Amino acid sequence: MFPILPDEIRTVWEQNKPDPISLELIKIGLVALAGLCCVPFFHRLNRMIFWELLKVFLLSLIGLTGLFLIGGLYQQATQMGLSPAQVLAIIPLLIPFTLPFTIPATTLFASCVVYGRISNDNEAVAMKAAGVDLFTVLRPALLLGVTTTGVTLALSYSLIPRTQQMVQAEALKEPEETMYNLLKRERTLRNPSFPWVVYVRDVQGKRLIDVVVKKKVQIVGPGGTMFNTYDFVARAREARLFVDLDAGEVSIDPDRWMVWGPTSTIDSKDTSPIKVPLPEIFTSAKNDKGRPGLLDWDELLPRAQELEQKRLKILAKGAEMKAQAETEPDPAVKLLMKQQEPMYAAQARDMERQVRNTMYEFQYRPALAVGCLCFAVIGCPVGIWANRSDYLSTFVICFLPAIIVYYPLLLSGGGLAKDGKVPMFVGVWGADAFFGIAALLLTFRLIKR
Repeated sequence: MFPILPDEIRTVWEQNKPDPISLELIKIGLVALAGLCCVPFFHRLNRMIFWELLKVFLLSLIGLTGLFLIGGLYQQATQMGLSPAQVLAIIPLLIPFTLPFTIPATTLFASCVVYGRISNDNEAVAMKAAGVDLFTVLRPALLLGVTTTGVTLALSYSLIPRTQQMVQAEALKEPEETMYNLLKRERTLRNPSFPWVVYVRDVQGKRLIDVVVKKKVQIVGPGGTMFNTYDFVARAREARLFVDLDAGEVSIDPDRWMVWGPTSTIDSKDTSPIKVPLPEIFTSAKNDKGRPGLLDWDELLPRAQELEQKRLKILAKGAEMKAQAETEPDPAVKLLMKQQEPMYAAQARDMERQVRNTMYEFQYRPALAVGCLCFAVIGCPVGIWANRSDYLSTFVICFLPAIIVYYPLLLSGGGLAKDGKVPMFVGVWGADAFFGIAALLLTFRLIKR
């Protein structure tokens, strides 16, 4: 046998390496396996508690993820107009997106249920009477919290952004089918940013029945572009759709148009298609590759730095134009340059908003993962003091209040941070800090009791 050289190993790997999604799943599995490998080092009591925690955690995770998945499927199908086949295709892609929200909640629920049962059965009193330190009993919850934190962080690092890109790409695979589904459900196609409006009475397969296309009058005023009454209305008995993603247009090809103008009614025999802009879901799915939620975690900081450089260039260009306007002798040119100052200011504010959104995403993902550890620790003393063994009592006394407090703190703090009203670190990590301090205080009181 000849030794395998490193170059040969590299060649074999390049030829047979799995896809990026599989690689991410392997990494997440390794993180979970590393946590489970710590279990044999526990003594028998810790192992029994941990496996009970794991059993309740997995059962509640499956149930809660299923509920979140139903809501996510309904939202995606409604927003994108997906067909039943497309909905089935995106089910595996939506599961990773729901896990960062369901894993922390189910970690808290498992911790509250298991330690509540231990307290209700007087096992905690028996262990303390036997000389077992309660901190030793809390080790399984700490292990569960650390493991779920690592898994959540691994999911948010790369797998979730990539699956979300695949969900958006699903709508672009069959754009015409998606458009027919949208019209079949909504019976209309409109966008406040465009003057065109399309109505249909029914959709039968690839046929649009009784199509009405209207175009509004475009008026440019002090507040921007506005649309007033219609100056063009066309109607057809039947029509078909043809989508051009590159041009961002959908063509409505009729059997014959009946056209109404501003002054007369014309029975036209013209069968040329009318082109209207595509709905926003198609343009956003195609152009939102730089949206923070679709970027890997290690891409967020370079993206924020890139946006900050653009913002500084815009500010420098605006300051340069302002200085030139002060020395411009021609009043007309000076007035024109002055009128462009608000445009540069608006562009700079938009860049600043994008920077804050990107930095928020950069800190939000690890903050959401650390919430698992906070929930695992706080669930132990709360569950023991609640002294309940049934799921319903635990849900009402322990789980529901914590969830009602934590997520509003996290979301409201993040909103304030994105608006620049509070420091980013305070807004994003405030909920974790609050629950982490509460968990430490409650645990300390429990151990000293």
